[in-house]
Amino acid sequence: MTQSFSISVPRVFRLELLRLALVVLICGGAARAQTAPTYQRVFPRPVAEVRAAVQSVHNSTRGRLPTLEGFVVDQTNPPLDRYDKGFYECSFDVEPAVGGGTLVVATTKITAFLNDPTTGVSGYRVLTSNGRLENDALDSVEEALNPGSRPATPPPASSASATNPAPPSGGLRPARNFNAPNTGYGDLATVSSSSSSSIGESSSRDSSATETTRAARTPIAPAAPLPTGESVETLRARELVDLKKSQDLTAYIKSLEEIEHNQSRPANLAAVKKAKTPVYTKAAEGAPVLMYADAEDEFEVLEISGPWVHVRVSGASRGWIRRVQLEMPAGYAATAAIAESAANPAPAFQISKEETNPFSGSWDKLKGKTVRVEWIEATSSAPSTAGEKLAFAKSVFLNAFQSINGSQQSVDGIVVVFDSADGGQIAADLASVKQLADKSISEAAFWRECSLDPPESFQVSGK
Repeated sequence: MTQSFSISVPRVFRLELLRLALVVLICGGAARAQTAPTYQRVFPRPVAEVRAAVQSVHNSTRGRLPTLEGFVVDQTNPPLDRYDKGFYECSFDVEPAVGGGTLVVATTKITAFLNDPTTGVSGYRVLTSNGRLENDALDSVEEALNPGSRPATPPPASSASATNPAPPSGGLRPARNFNAPNTGYGDLATVSSSSSSSIGESSSRDSSATETTRAARTPIAPAAPLPTGESVETLRARELVDLKKSQDLTAYIKSLEEIEHNQSRPANLAAVKKAKTPVYTKAAEGAPVLMYADAEDEFEVLEISGPWVHVRVSGASRGWIRRVQLEMPAGYAATAAIAESAANPAPAFQISKEETNPFSGSWDKLKGKTVRVEWIEATSSAPSTAGEKLAFAKSVFLNAFQSINGSQQSVDGIVVVFDSADGGQIAADLASVKQLADKSISEAAFWRECSLDPPESFQVSGK
């Protein structure tokens, strides 16, 4: 019967998801501000004075449009000639400008009735302004602030104005005088214009006639664009809502981090190092697997048994994990290291070199044959016992046999040489080592089939 266990998502992942949501929310609000042009102008006047001027021109910045051409962005589907009953209305946003003066942003909503006989679609639609109406509205505000600063401009309903659309420059059209005036904004600069005679011009123009010009407009960086038909107030309200959401989310993340920091943490939790770490039912490599743990999963440590750690999985369920696969808690690491050292003591010998040579001894089974020679040296100066030598020699025989099988090396036997004053050598033919590896003979029978030279070096006391 297979048991399944659910491992909770680590708390750090939940915090990262919340941080990601906060980034998406902030970036989503900032991404709105990149599309259409805006029409605005800075007036070097107090905000109250500019508001009064805007209020005085409000009634003249709305009304019918006899034609849509020249006032809206051209479109082909459906074409403009299928619209009628055009109406426009300008709205203004007035606020202090950075660096002084007053910033006025003009926005025009244009609606027209669509009657498309090809599709049968009809109804009022919102069209995109090309900026002429916004610029005319800003000119009207400037005229209200400085009476007589420019010739009278025909109203938007005039067909003459429709033939001269405003440039898509965000409402910053050049004045007729390209030289910046030396006077203040409200002063008038007088320039002389030379007379010209050309076809279509009136001969009554006088070379000494003067022309008044407005002060140069102050170019500023484009503000955030407004979606079609959306006012500044609507956009600002939406941004305030987004800001409130981001602030709430930030506060929530901060509270979770404080809870995580301040809460008491058990001192006996071991964390899994890698994903797919097996949790066994018993402290044995071949035992059934209870479950596979993910990286950073934490388990309560119940006991340490050599290289194994007994852990609580959930409730009454228990399991075993290899210690090397866990980050042990403080206080357990030293205990686990001692236990592992006791269970796996440092070997008294090590292989110094290996060779493949003809057998140099006189033993009949290997005389004149090719053998694998394993040279062994002691790891300490303490004398070694015969039992230690035999135990290490057995492991060398088995490992060498696996190496020979894997490489298909052609040898007839294996010789283990203990290179020390109380050493000696053990020789065995390959057939005997194979029986030892297959466990078809006992260890004692294997040693009887080997050549022990000298025999007393490998004689275990009491045997």
